[in-house]
Amino acid sequence: MRDKVILSVVCAVYNGSKVIAELLQSYANQNHSNTELIIIDGASSDNTLEIINSYGLASLVISEPDNGIFDAWNKAIYLCSGTYVAFIGADDLIVYGSLQHVVDACRNAPKSVHLIAGFNILTRKRKPIQILGDVFDPSKLFYRMPIAHVMSAHSITWLKSIGGFDSSFRSAGDYELLLRASKSLNIQTIPYILVYMEDGGASRKAILPHLEHWRARRKNGVGYLKAGILLLKALIGSVLRQSGLRR
Repeated sequence: MRDKVILSVVCAVYNGSKVIAELLQSYANQNHSNTELIIIDGASSDNTLEIINSYGLASLVISEPDNGIFDAWNKAIYLCSGTYVAFIGADDLIVYGSLQHVVDACRNAPKSVHLIAGFNILTRKRKPIQILGDVFDPSKLFYRMPIAHVMSAHSITWLKSIGGFDSSFRSAGDYELLLRASKSLNIQTIPYILVYMEDGGASRKAILPHLEHWRARRKNGVGYLKAGILLLKALIGSVLRQSGLRR
């Protein structure tokens, strides 16, 4: 008899043949008896699907065009067997043993908990750069992403009740989700590093993510002046990272 699925792990991928094998191996190395792996492929034109199928780990693989990562995630929400769902990038790695920590937290969490978050290690070319994440403080939510989102476990019932992710966002849909739910958000923090999150530097140097954070704030009630000041600070930070003066 198959073990009861508590946590569904979802990976959205498009042309990820250079990185997907490492993610799959990091999942294979875990105790995943109470989990399932769902992969939403955006109709890759390389051999991503062949690699995925060669591992035989995924409970479900869907390959079809989509409108970006949050569209893929929304699709996955309605395919999950677990009571919680966690999202991971195709170029990320699950820390050994962390999957069990998340499953245990999901199993023991009160029904009032919407999201269970741990910590991530930001890597660049697989070299650790810094630890991401903090104990959730709702007062900081409108200033920055207050948790390490990768491999955070979302209550599927809650996620459906708030309408899932806004797929019009390309990179800040997870942040917008938290802003939208901010008035009643209940996040539990667990003291474990869950994922090595590969960054490559591009997302932290590009302008688009900062503009999307501005749009997410404006959409959820932050005034023009405050949102504009936060955008300016973020852009300055990008310039400093680009010049090597900040990580």
